[in-house]
Amino acid sequence: MQARSRAERPRIWPPDQVRRVTEMFLDLADERLPGLLEGLYLHGSLGFGEWYDGRSDVDYVAVLSHRPDTATTQALGRLHNHLSETFPRPPLDGSHVTWADLARSSSACPDVPCTLAGAFRIGRVDIHPVTWHELARHGLTMRGPQLDRVRVHADEHELREYTARNLEEYWTPQIERLRHAPEADAAAAETVAWFVLGTSRLHHLLATHTLTSKTGAGHYAVAAFGQRWRPLVSEALAVRVTGELTGAMPPAELATEVVEFSSMVVETGLTIQV
Repeated sequence: MQARSRAERPRIWPPDQVRRVTEMFLDLADERLPGLLEGLYLHGSLGFGEWYDGRSDVDYVAVLSHRPDTATTQALGRLHNHLSETFPRPPLDGSHVTWADLARSSSACPDVPCTLAGAFRIGRVDIHPVTWHELARHGLTMRGPQLDRVRVHADEHELREYTARNLEEYWTPQIERLRHAPEADAAAAETVAWFVLGTSRLHHLLATHTLTSKTGAGHYAVAAFGQRWRPLVSEALAVRVTGELTGAMPPAELATEVVEFSSMVVETGLTIQV
């Protein structure tokens, strides 16, 4: 499954739920902090034309006119607290950066005001090369110039290095932890989807040099790794859509398959030349 381009998304996009929460975000910003919020862009699954009502998050990058001082940051926090109380679903995940931040490597971006599951903090939520590349290739514009007119740092080698490092430094120890986890944990619905689709998505990027969604990664996994893994991938895709397993695989078998598949994907991914 190829990732949808901007032209291939559904004609009415993004969905109403996303429009409502982002419009309220923009209205609150204009009312409480006029002139601060110059751009609002969405990425993640929305950028690939995917949305699962009640399950998907809204991944955003807000572009500010300047780096906020303490008072402005506190006002942003109050704004997001109000927004999350009004719209607990879908939650907003993202960061508030400047145009200059987007124009350079994400590694040069400092800690900034951000939200995760609607909760406000100072940090680096989704500040990494994948986000910058998703914006440049698949982002949605809610406010500001169209992204093909915005200078976004999208270095392909940096993206591939980051991806390979993520496989080695994050996924390898996560799989080892899962290997020794109780069966119930390894066969939990969210675990199945996270490990199967998460590792496949990174392998897809290294093998094809292109980004894809988690759903796209599932289809890629069957094509790349064979029918042997179709039952497991089907379970992961079912969780992606419904939040639940189908029950077609016994928990003990499912737990073993998740570990074996994820290990294979990471090991083969790390052999691909960056």
